[in-house]
Amino acid sequence: MLRFVLVAILLVTLGLALFSEVTRARVEARNPPRGEFVAVEGGRLHYRECRPAGEPRGTVVLIHGAHSNHADLLAALGPYLSDYRVVALDRPGHGWSERLGGRAMADPGRQAQALLQALDRIAPERFVLVGHSLGGALSSRIALERPERLQGLVLLGALSHPWSGGIAWSQRIAAAPWIGPLFSRVVGVPLARYRLGDAAASLSASARQAPCHAPAGEAELVLRPDVVGFNGQDMVAARDFLAAQAPRYPDLKMPVLAVAGDADTIVPPAIHSSAIAREAPQARLVLLPGVGHMPHQAAPEMIAKAIGEMSGAARDRP
Repeated sequence: MLRFVLVAILLVTLGLALFSEVTRARVEARNPPRGEFVAVEGGRLHYRECRPAGEPRGTVVLIHGAHSNHADLLAALGPYLSDYRVVALDRPGHGWSERLGGRAMADPGRQAQALLQALDRIAPERFVLVGHSLGGALSSRIALERPERLQGLVLLGALSHPWSGGIAWSQRIAAAPWIGPLFSRVVGVPLARYRLGDAAASLSASARQAPCHAPAGEAELVLRPDVVGFNGQDMVAARDFLAAQAPRYPDLKMPVLAVAGDADTIVPPAIHSSAIAREAPQARLVLLPGVGHMPHQAAPEMIAKAIGEMSGAARDRP
C-alpha cells in the first residue's frame, strides 16, 4: 500500500512538473518579446517604448509591480499618454528581462540600480516616473538616489513601508533556496494558472500589429517556473528593504503623487500611500473610493492628467 501511495505521489509530481513546462513553452510562444533590449551589467533588460507622431510633451517611465510585467501599466495608461514618449520596463527576471544577478537581484535596491543603468542609456532626459505596487518601492529608491533625473514621482498602490503581517505561504516557499525551484514547478505554476484564470489567455498575441499600448496576452508570462520563484524572492526581500528606506522619504526632492484605492487589501493605503504622502515634503494623496489594488485601471485619465501637470510644471520651472 505504501509503495502504491509513493508511486502515485511521484506520478502526480511528474505530471504537474510536465504541465508547468508545457505551460511555459506555450505562453512564451504566444507572447514573444514585443519591445527592445538594453544591455546592463550582468545581462539585458527588456522594455517597450511608445512615441507620438510629433514632438513629445515629455517622457514617462513605467515600472510594474509583482506578478506582472511592463504590459500592465502600458495597456492601462498608454492610451492617455499618447502625446508623450512612454518607456515601460520589465523588472529583472520578469517579462522578458533577464534576472541579471541571481538571487541577489531580489533586493529592490539592486533592481532600481539596474533600471537606472538602462534608463541612463535609453532615456537620458528627465522624466516622470510611475511605479505600481512593488514597483513603487523601486521608483522611490530611484527618486532618492537620482532626484535630478525626475520631474515627478507617481506611486500607484505602492509599497512604501514595512508591514507587520507575514508573507504569503506560497511566496515564502517559492523563495526558499532548495525547495523553491521544485515547488515553483510542481505547485507554483498550476496555482498561478488557477488564480489567473482564462483572462490572459483570451487576449491574443495578434495585438502585435495593434497600437503600441494595446494589450496582448503578456499577463500570462507569469506562468513560468522561474518567474514564480522570482516573485517569491522579491516579496521576501521587500519588507527589510522598505524598513531601511522609509526613514529617507523626507529627503524626496520632487513632487510626489500617491494614488491608492481605499478598498486595497493587498497594499493597504493606511500603511503605505498615506504614510509616504505625509512624509515626503511635496507629496499629496488621492484615495479612490471603492477601488482596490489597481488604481491605474480605475482612474487612468486622472493619473495621466497628474503626470501632465508634473511634466509641465518641471518645464516651466526656472
